[in-house]
Amino acid sequence: MAKNHNLKNINITTQILIGFAIVTASVILSIYISHNNSNKIIKSADWVIQTQKVLTQLGNIEALLVDLETGQRGYLITGKIEYLDPFIRSKKIIYQELNSIRELTSDNSNQTIRIDSLKSIVDKKIEELDLTIYLRKNSGFEAAKEIVDNDSGKMFMDQIRTQIKAIEREELLLLAVRSTKPEKIKKTTFSLLVSLFAFTTFIIIIVFSFIYRSINKPIKSMTEGLEQVAKGDLDYKFNIKSGNEFGMLALFIESVLLELKETIVSKNELESEIILRKQVEKDLNIIKINLENRNKELEQFTYITSHDLQEPINSLISFSDLLKDEKCKMSEIGQKSIDVISESSYRMRDLIKELLEYSRIGNKPNETEIDIETLISDLKIDLQSLVDKKQASITYIGKPLKIKGHKFDLIKLFQNLIVNALKYNKENTPPIVTINSEEQLDNYQFSVTDNGIGIEENHFDKIFKIFQRLHTRNMYSGTGIGLAHCQKVVELHNGKIWLTSEVGEGSTFYFTIAK
Repeated sequence: MAKNHNLKNINITTQILIGFAIVTASVILSIYISHNNSNKIIKSADWVIQTQKVLTQLGNIEALLVDLETGQRGYLITGKIEYLDPFIRSKKIIYQELNSIRELTSDNSNQTIRIDSLKSIVDKKIEELDLTIYLRKNSGFEAAKEIVDNDSGKMFMDQIRTQIKAIEREELLLLAVRSTKPEKIKKTTFSLLVSLFAFTTFIIIIVFSFIYRSINKPIKSMTEGLEQVAKGDLDYKFNIKSGNEFGMLALFIESVLLELKETIVSKNELESEIILRKQVEKDLNIIKINLENRNKELEQFTYITSHDLQEPINSLISFSDLLKDEKCKMSEIGQKSIDVISESSYRMRDLIKELLEYSRIGNKPNETEIDIETLISDLKIDLQSLVDKKQASITYIGKPLKIKGHKFDLIKLFQNLIVNALKYNKENTPPIVTINSEEQLDNYQFSVTDNGIGIEENHFDKIFKIFQRLHTRNMYSGTGIGLAHCQKVVELHNGKIWLTSEVGEGSTFYFTIAK
């Protein structure tokens, strides 16, 4: 009973892991046996193939010796050099075959001795053939015939055939042994795997039965208990004594029921809470509507203010232009004053125009599909005069991409970044602007890279604030709104904007547009 109680206290996860470990060990053992015995079968098959190769090459040597003698006899009879072709060809090959056989049988010392002996006899046979060919060439047929008539060549050939037969007998004996070995290994492997499969199946059945009993009974008790709780019995006890997950779950549910019983509130209190929450929700809706109205009024005020300011500025510009025609009649101070008024008026007009555009960002709620390549191509046409003036190049290297967004705001975003790249260039260095894009999981990421003057790292946050400038107007023109405009457009499209830069080397502005 104590042993059974201890088993019940083992949690379900541990039981499953133990079962899985046993089954996995059995499978791994099966794989190991299969792999090991497969290697043995392959090795045995290789030995058989090796033996067959030796037998084949022994046959080749005999054939080559016949070719040697055929070439020699043809030459001795005719004296024509072309009859020596089989002799010369076979002489080159026969030693290759002998060396190959010696390598194949290097594991057998007896065969090595026999093959060395065979090679020695072959050497003598070839020496005898070379001698007859030499005598035929230099001393005539009769001199060569004397060597042939003494039967030394026949004696060498008989010795060679005897040695080859001895080597063949040894290899055939090995072949007989090696041919049966793969089948024996195969039968042994099959028997082992069948036994192991039976053992694994038995283990799986035992583990499954034990886990099933450990899960089924507690689930039944839990189901009956929860039915009682559903009927309103918050004092119900599940009486699951095991220390596994089900026992822990039963204790947890009982503690939750106890807390629920202690913390339940009356019907009137609940109704009061509901009424209070509805009132808060109503007040929040009123505040939301008021905020939206205030926001609209603020946008309208910004637009009207910017629009109304344009009239006096335009008047100032018109009159300053008229006064410029009369500059020659004025004093030097008057001429300088006219230039200052004119320059300030134009700058004020540009500033108001930028403010007006800044206030309008996001006022066009309808998003459209935008082809990025087309957008950049159109911008290059619009900026052609500035590009020609700066001798600049603008290149888009991203893939064809279509996104959804506020078209005119995005045009202004790319335009501001490109114009800045052209504006803040190094002296005597044509600007090079490279635009890239990348589709990511939740957004599209763009980058605009230039080879300009660069920005110090401590100014990275400052440049995105409205009216913030890093250079005087005498050095670079501008209103200080461009990058603030860019940041607002990016945030409108649920993205973010940042940069990397090195002074004197250029900058790269990155921004994302949410999908």
